[in-house]
Amino acid sequence: MNTQDPVDPLPAYRQLADQIADQILAGEILPGNQLPSETVLAQTYGVHRSTVREGIRLLEETGMLRRKSQKRLVVSIPDGSHLAGRTAQALVMQQVTVRDLYQANVAFDPVLAGQAAANASGTQITRLHRNLRETRMASDHDELAALDAEFHLLVCEATNNPIFQTMRQPLHDLFLPMVSDLVHQIDTSARMITAHEKIVAAIEVRDEAEAATWARRHIEDFKRGYLKAALDFDKPVKMARMRHL
Repeated sequence: MNTQDPVDPLPAYRQLADQIADQILAGEILPGNQLPSETVLAQTYGVHRSTVREGIRLLEETGMLRRKSQKRLVVSIPDGSHLAGRTAQALVMQQVTVRDLYQANVAFDPVLAGQAAANASGTQITRLHRNLRETRMASDHDELAALDAEFHLLVCEATNNPIFQTMRQPLHDLFLPMVSDLVHQIDTSARMITAHEKIVAAIEVRDEAEAATWARRHIEDFKRGYLKAALDFDKPVKMARMRHL
């Protein structure tokens, strides 16, 4: 039976993708379940196989489907990276500035640090300490910037809140080039390490207020350094270039 709405302005493959997504979100198809073949789906929904193929491609891009083999598709739980990449790209195209991103982090990072202090596991605290050790030993600017970015992702992960993790990822993708610009201009390593040490110490003793305070100081220190380096605080942000093998 054809379940596509001929009056709907959306292309047939989008309608199909939406119907399958609705079934997944309603729990009718569970994560890990295998999707029927393209032929069976085409017969079930009354559409051409090419429509099924395009609908499946769309769901793969969102992370709701994962291909385990050429002919085997299973329902998967999106990890947030699919949404984060598209969100970051949209923000770049909207010409969001360094100032905009800084203001978002001022509002966001103290909350994350406080929640990490409340919820971090022992394993997550161990990962933060490992990041600290590697940051102290960083031998070049690019490594320092990458470890700083990793530190903030680890703090976010330690909140154990998937909403925070999904929201933080686009900021991470855009903030990394800004930190890289800064550390190539002035030596920020000592102040960065001090702030990271204070945040980790507060997380370890479950001091939410102290963790939030140092997270705010850390991001405010970024602004001072950025302006001291005479970098343009109102320029549009950019994304790190993707590497192609």
